[in-house]
Amino acid sequence: MKIAASSCSWWHHTLEEGVALAQQAGFTAYEPLMFPDEVFPLHGNLLRTTPAELGALMSRHGMALAALHVAAIPTTPPARRQACVDYVLRAIDVAGETGCGLVVFGGPDRAREPFIPFLHALERIVPRLEGTSVRVALENHAGNWIQFIQDYEHIFDFIDSPALGITLDTGHFTASGVDPEAVARRFGPKIFHVHVKDHIGGRSVPLGTGETNNLGAVRALKAGGYAGYLSQEIECGRGPEADRAAADGIHYMRRLLDA
Repeated sequence: MKIAASSCSWWHHTLEEGVALAQQAGFTAYEPLMFPDEVFPLHGNLLRTTPAELGALMSRHGMALAALHVAAIPTTPPARRQACVDYVLRAIDVAGETGCGLVVFGGPDRAREPFIPFLHALERIVPRLEGTSVRVALENHAGNWIQFIQDYEHIFDFIDSPALGITLDTGHFTASGVDPEAVARRFGPKIFHVHVKDHIGGRSVPLGTGETNNLGAVRALKAGGYAGYLSQEIECGRGPEADRAAADGIHYMRRLLDA
């Protein structure tokens, strides 16, 4: 098991500024949020960044690329869904060329968008993984169609692929009233990646100050043989306050490793 930092912890900085700040805090792996324009432009676009450029940026700061986080696939309108599917396919190619090997994204809005087109989008994406070392890890998010244990069960019943798994987001499970430890015990080997947050209800707070059962989740992951990244995500505060919370998070992350 290893620790990383997500660029959402330094969301108000540029990608390179965030990588540098993570390095200064002591992190050695980074997960950039590189979203398509159709969702929200943040920290670069993989259609305008080559794998060599991304790899060079990480190398300048001695960072490994933990995962490529490419937001979510909306299901309406169809043209937007198609653009986001194409973007995921591009991310799979970049993940393969950089040696990162993992692409993270979520699902559509539960209240406003249909779910079935998301399953059909996965039918287009999963075949691209065949013959590669790249895997896709679907992230849960409060309020979308990947929110509860049953949602993952539905997806895996529809598409059975060893390259399709889970990004367990501990904070968003807390916000949805789900214990992340129960998720870790239920899915075990299907968990490819972990986002570590701390929440009080639906509100993100600095690591170690909330009610999220990160310790129980990590212990369950260890018992199941998980060897991937725990990627810090902090989404609270602004300016210097947010930077301090992000930098201080590494101490909490290291304690989780020793749990």
